[in-house]
Amino acid sequence: MDKAPKHNPVRGSKLVRLLSEYKMTNIEVSHNNFAERLGLLVDLSDSVTLSESLRAIPKMSHKLADGKVDAKCDHLVQEFLTQRSIVFKSILKSFDLNAVFIPFKLPAPTSNTSNKEAINFDPYKRFYLLHQSELDFKTEKLRTFVRKIITDRSLNLAQLAELDKTFSQSMMVHTRKRFSIVPKLLEIRFKQLFSEYRETFKDSDFVDKPLFWINETGWLTQFYSEMQQLLLAEFDVRLQPIIGLVEAYNEEM
Repeated sequence: MDKAPKHNPVRGSKLVRLLSEYKMTNIEVSHNNFAERLGLLVDLSDSVTLSESLRAIPKMSHKLADGKVDAKCDHLVQEFLTQRSIVFKSILKSFDLNAVFIPFKLPAPTSNTSNKEAINFDPYKRFYLLHQSELDFKTEKLRTFVRKIITDRSLNLAQLAELDKTFSQSMMVHTRKRFSIVPKLLEIRFKQLFSEYRETFKDSDFVDKPLFWINETGWLTQFYSEMQQLLLAEFDVRLQPIIGLVEAYNEEM
């Protein structure tokens, strides 16, 4: 009996693993040669800024601000977990078709929606981009908060916070550019799922309606699930630098 071919799973973040499952032969999503590819993103201006920051860090001095600092540090981990939970629940709620009082409403067909309107990806793109903008703002705000708190804790953490700040500023444009690829891949996936769905009815007299697409086994329901998983995975990636700062704080303590 023939043996099944060996499958080498993609390692790395959940976001990369999810995107790598899409059958897009012209797009490579992987962590291969990460360090080399990261280095190519750093232009002359960024490299000068990073170099100056690295030279300045050893010369930094530190003085514990006041007796309230320890109390702030004690709440650092809890504040991080609280903010992460708020964003996580916000993403989940936005995919609830019955939810009210939410900033981003998931596009969904109604009984009056035509097939042509329902297969327009633009509303889904706007929905995802709004979420990305919110994730960008909230994670950067949380990252700044964590840097401020750990800076007051010790010289080592102050140096780490300064390095993180410089690196974050240098990579900001590149980071946003890379995340902007996700909605484009989602559009390809959207069209794939719809094409596969239509293929199952091409030789039948079935009268299709967009409302059918959001039933329990509908192709659009599947797309909703995949889009939600991508958003959660992207949020996880955006949190990684902050988690690193929090873990460094825990080790220092």
